[in-house]
Amino acid sequence: MAVATEWVFWLCLFLAVWTALEGGVFKAFSEFIMRALARPAPVVGVSVMQEINRTVLGTQFVFAILALGAVTPLFAIAALMSLQGLGATLIALAALAYVVLVPGMTIFGNVPMNDRLDRLDPASDEAAAYWSLYVRRWTRMNHARTAGCIVAAALYALAAATLAASGTV
Repeated sequence: MAVATEWVFWLCLFLAVWTALEGGVFKAFSEFIMRALARPAPVVGVSVMQEINRTVLGTQFVFAILALGAVTPLFAIAALMSLQGLGATLIALAALAYVVLVPGMTIFGNVPMNDRLDRLDPASDEAAAYWSLYVRRWTRMNHARTAGCIVAAALYALAAATLAASGTV
């Protein structure tokens, strides 16, 4: 591997692992957390989800979503400018999948729903009515975030393997 571009290989591996970890968190929500929150009376689900949404705001998880949303396009541009071939294309596709489906879906889909839910009194009829819609729509959008992470992780891993096999880095 060329020392000057070896960082591309290692960053691909790091991003593959990191996006896969994020995808695992999203998958847990889609797979069983939202199902569990939907089972009790709406007042319980709404209350707990409001607390989850308030708690997650100050975490490294949210920071990582936003930071990678900014870093991955820059990495893709750098890769496209410094590399040729399939590896660079895979990096660009990974960044595209990630940015659109993870921070994009989060900012324009899940967060507005979370903000609306946060303004509701959990014991109100309005909250109960919104909760059934929220669970379905929010979970569907979360499936997209999960898929974005899985696709990005796979593409970054393939890019690293392609770069290593080709001797490009």
